[in-house]
Amino acid sequence: MRGTRTGPARPTTLSAEDRLAIATDLAVSLYEAGLIRADRLKDAPHDIATYGDFTKDGRELGRDLARYEAWRCDEAVYAALDDYSRLLNEQLEAVQARWAAENGISPRFRVGDRVAWPRVEGQDNVGTVMAIEPGGRYSVMRDDAAASGSKLRFLVDFEACRAEGEPAPSRLSTLKGLPGKIWAAASALLAMEAMDFTMRVNLLLP
Repeated sequence: MRGTRTGPARPTTLSAEDRLAIATDLAVSLYEAGLIRADRLKDAPHDIATYGDFTKDGRELGRDLARYEAWRCDEAVYAALDDYSRLLNEQLEAVQARWAAENGISPRFRVGDRVAWPRVEGQDNVGTVMAIEPGGRYSVMRDDAAASGSKLRFLVDFEACRAEGEPAPSRLSTLKGLPGKIWAAASALLAMEAMDFTMRVNLLLP
C-alpha cells in the first residue's frame, strides 16, 4: 500500500500520494509507448492526477488534458488513459480489503439471504445476496433487476445492509460502532442539537 490510511470508517477515496503514484506509473508507460514526448513526462503525472477520476474514461480525461494542459490526444492516448480510472478503482478495492481485515469486518448475511439497503431517494433497495466480495461487500441481485431478467448485480457495503423487513437504524444507533471518544463527542453533539431544538420550540409556544 502507498499513502492511503485506514481507520474506523470505510475508506471511500485515495490519498493524493496514491493518486499521484498511479498517475506517475501511467505517465511512464505512455512515454515508453511513444505516446507522449520526453518534455511532457515531467508534468504528465500531475496533469493526470489532477484531471483524472474514478469514473472518468480515457476519452473524457484526454479531452480535459487537451483543453487545460495542451495535450495532443488521439485514439491511442485515449485508450491508454482508460487505465487510470481502472487503476484507481483497483487500488481503492485493495485499501478497502485491508480496512476490512484490520477492523475485523465480517459478513452478517450469507449467500441467498434477503437484504435491504438505502436508496438515495424513495423506498429501500431490496434483493438477494449472490456472493461475498473482497473489501467487505456483498454482490446483490436487486429484485427489479431479477424481475426484468437482467444479470446486473450491485456491490453493497456490509455496513449498509440490513435484513429485509428490519427497521432502518436511527441516526444515534449508527454511531455506536465508533471508538469511545468519537462516540462520546457525537452523542454530546446530538444532545446539544436536541436541546437547541427544544429551546426553539419553547420560544414559539404561547
